[in-house]
Formats: sequence, structure tokens, C-alpha cells
Amino acid sequence: MKKTLFSSIIIAFGMSFFLHAEGLEFSGDINTKWAASAPWTSEDSRGRLTMGETSLTGKLDAYYGNSSAYAEGTFSYDASTIGQAETSSGNLGNGFNLLLNEVWADYTSSFWGIRVGRQKTEWGKADGIDITNVICPKNMESLSAMTDNSAKLAVDALRLSLTGNSFTVDAYWIPFFTPTSLPLAEGNILRKYLLPSSVDFAIPSYGNISVPVNVNSFEMPEKAVWNGEYGLKASGYFSLMDLSLYAYYGWDDLPFMDYTISYGQPLDPSNPQTALPEALNVSGQYKRFLMFGADAAIPLGQTVLRTEAAFFPQRNIQKSSETILKEKAEGKSDVETSLPLNQLSALAGLDWMPEGWTFTAQYYCDVVFGELDEADRKENYQHGITLSISKSLLNETLDLNLAALLGLNDFDSFIKPSVEYSISDQLNFSAGAFIFIPGVEKDGKEGEGTYGKYKDLTSFYISAKFSF
Repeated sequence: MKKTLFSSIIIAFGMSFFLHAEGLEFSGDINTKWAASAPWTSEDSRGRLTMGETSLTGKLDAYYGNSSAYAEGTFSYDASTIGQAETSSGNLGNGFNLLLNEVWADYTSSFWGIRVGRQKTEWGKADGIDITNVICPKNMESLSAMTDNSAKLAVDALRLSLTGNSFTVDAYWIPFFTPTSLPLAEGNILRKYLLPSSVDFAIPSYGNISVPVNVNSFEMPEKAVWNGEYGLKASGYFSLMDLSLYAYYGWDDLPFMDYTISYGQPLDPSNPQTALPEALNVSGQYKRFLMFGADAAIPLGQTVLRTEAAFFPQRNIQKSSETILKEKAEGKSDVETSLPLNQLSALAGLDWMPEGWTFTAQYYCDVVFGELDEADRKENYQHGITLSISKSLLNETLDLNLAALLGLNDFDSFIKPSVEYSISDQLNFSAGAFIFIPGVEKDGKEGEGTYGKYKDLTSFYISAKFSF
């Protein structure tokens, strides 16, 4: 109720501002994107339509003196989701969605500013990898959003800014928590990669039985003034480099899963231990974390060196389902779903921009300090590399792009080639692919890895976009 009232006040203020603004701009775009899985995927996946989205996005930008306001909303239809259960707040049913991307108002003077409303912000200098970029949660409900680095959700926030000749300081208060959008709807092609539809239990003297996995609601943080999220960013712009420092205290966007087993009637009425499992029930809750980070960019002619790091003291790491169920079976009370361990993420990158070309290469790593025997994560040190190459041709009407990510733990990869041709300033067509490659074989088993597990979602796509 409070969040609805807060949003309504911001919308009403914004509409009043738009009506009386001295400058008003309206723009937007119509976008269509279709995709089908590749012929070499599994028999159940090949040729399956993985995307079928058509969207209309409208943007209003108004200003009056030192004040300005912005609103952006998207009305979309996704034919690939027909038949799915409704889970997201913007889901209107039958494939239709309505999403308020941003709506905010701000005031900016020569040395200070304030912005309030639903807004997006990006921290850090990494390309496609989140290190310090922790404010806005991800949208993971569709393949299109999952493969789009810019598919972030807005947060309801108040931002205060101080500006000098060579520095900027931004302070954020986020009173309402916005979690990552998860693909939990029945029929969503991504759900099985988050949670299986069923699990097997080995029952002594009985054999294996398969039971369904039921997803219960996740416990959201209490909506209260003292339960908000807070962020601070300080940036300095010097002749040798740009430098930023970050601090953030908020909620993890992903829930920490909890698992319980439901049992049926005992096979032997006199022995309760003969009851067989009926279902695995999954619930979850969101937990706090603290982050300190920094980044720097050093220009060297046509080359830019970038580095970024974030430290998370005593961050919660998800426990494995086996550990949680074992502890509950042993009769332990108040079983925790996570382990508090120190975590460090870092990245080093290089941008090279000769005439007509752009090359970007990055190395990233993530290390957790401590024992992981009970954790869902199996390796303390995870790392990988990214590569991006783009070239403009034909008077910048044709763009060729290749982006790739290789995980160095399992040697799995994600490759995204694309080509885009602009018929005019308003209309362009593009085509490309999302290619997921499994990792190397381990212990006689086919390797998968973070990206390789999506191998059956490897797809080719076509899209068209009209801007106005």
C-alpha cells in the first residue's frame, strides 16, 4: 500500500510537471524480436521458439529551468509465454505485459541536485560483468532479458548529489526493496535451470521415487523506514585517470533457498518412519549484505585501461539442498540456509578503439574465503575472460558485432554474434545468435558450467526496431 501511494505521488507530480514544462520531448520505439533454438540442440529443444516479443516503449522528457522529469513505460506482447502462469507484477495475462521502466523528477544546480522516483543507475566500469553494479536487480524471466546486459529493473529511490569541478558524490536511499525477477512461472523454458520440476529420492528397501518440486512464496523484507537500502558513490576526474569509490548496504536480489520434504501416510500405520516423501517444498528469504568497491579508468591514446574491485565482508553464500535437508533430518533447530563468508570480486579490462573498430577484453575473478563443503558453490576461485569486437561499415549503416565469454573453471562459453543494418535513422534490422557451449568433460561426465547448462537454449534471432 505504501509503495503504491509513493509511486502514485511521483506519477501525479510528474504528470503535473510535464503539463507545465517549458520544454517537452516525446520519443520511443517499436521493437520486434523472434528466435528459435538451433538445429544441433536436443531433440526436445531444436526448432522451439524461444522468443516472440513485440514491444512499444514511450518516453517523456521535460524540463523547466533547473528542474526536469522523465517517464518511460513499455507495453509488450510475448507470444512465447502463452500458456504460462502469471508471476510478474506487470503480467496482464495472455502474453501481455505493462511495465513502468522509470518515472522520476529532479532538480540540479551548479553544486547540488536531488532526484526522486523510480530510476535506474549503473555503477562500475565493467562491460557486461557486475562487480560493483549492485543497485538495480536483474530481469531473468525470459531468454531475451537474460542475454541483454542492459535488462535491469528500476528501483524506487531518492538520490542526493554534490558536484564540484573535478568530483561528484551521489548518496542513495532506497526505501522499497525490488528483487530479481525469476522465471518461476509454470511453462517458462528457463524455470528448469533454476529449479527442477521433480527430484528423485532413494528409499532403502523400496527403490527410487520421483516427487514434484513445489515453489512457495519467498519472504520479502519488512516494508519499514529502517529496512531500506543505502548507497554512496564518490567519483573524481583527474588528468591521469577517473576514479570512483563505492559503499552499499542492502538486500541480496536473489533469495536464499530453503527446502523441506512433505511426507504421505505411513506404509505401516504402526511405524511413522515408513512414510514416503510426497513433495519437495522450496521457499526462501532475502538477506542483507555490505559492499565496498572501487574502479579506475586510465586513458592511453586510443586505449583505455580499466580496473574494478568489490569486497563483501561476511556475505551469505547459499547452502546446498543436501546440507539443509540433512541438518533438518538430524533434528537441528533453526537451520540456516547460508554461510557467512568473505567474498572478493575483481576485473581488469582493456579497450582499444582504432578507426572504425572497437576491441574490449576483460579478465574477471570472484573468490570466496573459507570452507565450501556445505555450500551450493563448489569452487572458491571462479574466473573467466570476455572479448568484444565491433566494426562499422557502409557509412556507419552496417554494424558487425561479436561478444564472447569464457568461463575458465569449466571452460564453458557464451558467444553472441550479431549484425545490424540501418535503413534510415528510424528503422533498422538485425540478426544474430545466442550460443551456449558446454565445458570440458570431467570424471567421465559431460561438462556444463555456468553457461554450458543453457546449451539447449542456443538460438538464432531476427529483430526489427523503429524509433520515433
